[in-house]
Amino acid sequence: MCRERMASPLRFLALALALGCSDAPKGEAPPEVDLDSQTTVAPVAGGARSARIANWHAGERPEFGLKLLYSTYGHLELVQVVGAVFLPDSSLVIADLVAPNLTFLDRQGELKLQTGREGEGPGDYSEIARIGLTTDESLFVYDRGLRRITFLDWAGEVVGVRRNGCPGEVVPLAQVNFQGFVGVLEPRAVLSPGVQRPPLLLIACGAADGAFDTLGAWPGKERYVTTDRGNWIAVGFGRTALYDGRGVRSIVGTNDSLDLTRHSGSDVHDRVLGGAPPANAVTPQEREEWTDLFLGAIPEPVLANWRSWLELSEIRNTYPALGAVKVDAGGRTWIGEYAKLSREWRRWLVIGLDGIPIGVARLPAFHPEWLKYSNGTFTGRAFVEWEVTIPSPVHELLDVAGDRVALLRKGDLGEEFVEVYELSLGR
Repeated sequence: MCRERMASPLRFLALALALGCSDAPKGEAPPEVDLDSQTTVAPVAGGARSARIANWHAGERPEFGLKLLYSTYGHLELVQVVGAVFLPDSSLVIADLVAPNLTFLDRQGELKLQTGREGEGPGDYSEIARIGLTTDESLFVYDRGLRRITFLDWAGEVVGVRRNGCPGEVVPLAQVNFQGFVGVLEPRAVLSPGVQRPPLLLIACGAADGAFDTLGAWPGKERYVTTDRGNWIAVGFGRTALYDGRGVRSIVGTNDSLDLTRHSGSDVHDRVLGGAPPANAVTPQEREEWTDLFLGAIPEPVLANWRSWLELSEIRNTYPALGAVKVDAGGRTWIGEYAKLSREWRRWLVIGLDGIPIGVARLPAFHPEWLKYSNGTFTGRAFVEWEVTIPSPVHELLDVAGDRVALLRKGDLGEEFVEVYELSLGR
């Protein structure tokens, strides 16, 4: 693994991708081939492995069955869900950005409590960006606005607060505790006009003194910069970074192709690779749908400007190769195909820790109506931060733990709700 201790993330712009510098070690055993899934697992330098799936977007594989356990629809008002996580007792905690608060549900989906309000004191939040479990299985909440991590027990009581000591805004993904975490950062360097892909960095943050290690870099979100005003403009069906984490495990890649790097703590576990999917062209009608969707998220006072800027932007001719990734409580990786705007379902491929596909799940796709854009993030209130980590694309898969999966759904009127299903793997 290529790794360098850095004084500033911007220095990493000139470095190669973390895994691009390693070749297969000599003298190792020949690659293992799983005939059922057409997957080849081979060792690479540093003790990591490479799992290459010949045809990840097709083929006959066992399918997960879904049995609805409960839904929050009609029982709980949620405005903009930014995350949910199962606690070890199978209860569920849901984070709402707009409230901003946390909702605790029991195993049956009954409301236990809601905690949190807007503010800066202990238990208050400004802009919740992520929730998850620490290495000792307590709850953590990362606040992007305050740049801090709040730690809570299962009853919702605050047990500690940690400021983000790393430079810039590093969103925690994995191995989160009072001593540090592994997270992602996108430093937005000043680049020449045109379509840009600034790097996304995976960083191991240490104590609050600002020490960190840069573990790797991947191309970030694709943007188009106008020549007259220098504004970041969204690229229709553009390439972007995908990332997630849970427990000690994290995963980073881009939606260009199936090439995902999985970490355990600060160490590379393996790379999951796959053949390119067939070319999937974006039709003129789909381009128009994308434009209407984007403009529908723009406030009226600035709509005219954004319409003219959008005319200068780019819309890709083909869809990305994949659309979403998720790490479940067992460390397995869920890889979601790109869901077209008109598609109601998304196919997910589940990969085990050994790199071998386990099965597929077809989940109802969540299509977010609110898009992130500009040189910061428009939250509905104001533009914030020049250097802001890009959001991994919003999708339906909130969390998977044991035999339970939590899904984000949207009603006919645009209202959000959460459904919890029981998973079973068929044959």
